[in-house]
Amino acid sequence: MQAKRNFLILAGTLSALVMLGALSAVWYPHLMRGRRGAPAPAIILRADPTCTPVGGSCTVSDGKMSITLDLEAGVQPLTSFPVRVSLTGQAVAGVDRVAVRFTMADMEMGINRFGLVRRPDGVWQGQALLPVCATGRRDWRASVEVGSTPHYVGEFGFHAGP
Repeated sequence: MQAKRNFLILAGTLSALVMLGALSAVWYPHLMRGRRGAPAPAIILRADPTCTPVGGSCTVSDGKMSITLDLEAGVQPLTSFPVRVSLTGQAVAGVDRVAVRFTMADMEMGINRFGLVRRPDGVWQGQALLPVCATGRRDWRASVEVGSTPHYVGEFGFHAGP
């Protein structure tokens, strides 16, 4: 009789633990979402489509932050090239990181994101490398991601290759 009672207590305890685990798995993400807070949306600044940062500079601005992207002439896939980003404006004081991400519209090109390093003169610089598009497309978008509060993203279109 005692063995049967111990078995029922053990079975009940295990059932309760399984139920608590299942409830935790379902409700924990909902509870934590409210505590972390939603990430602030990025301020997206789009460059004039007629401006190309290849062999020159393009700037986007909202009055509080100006982002200038400069790529050397002759950017082409599978050849490393320098990337330079200059930031100006009152929002620059809170910047702790800058990266550039290269994408194509309606085309999956993998992860092409490169962190930049701040030089003593305040310019952010690094090296990047574009993959080859299997369809032969050369129309790229450079998204300069500025880690600040608020978060800024400058978007610049350009063509790579000959």
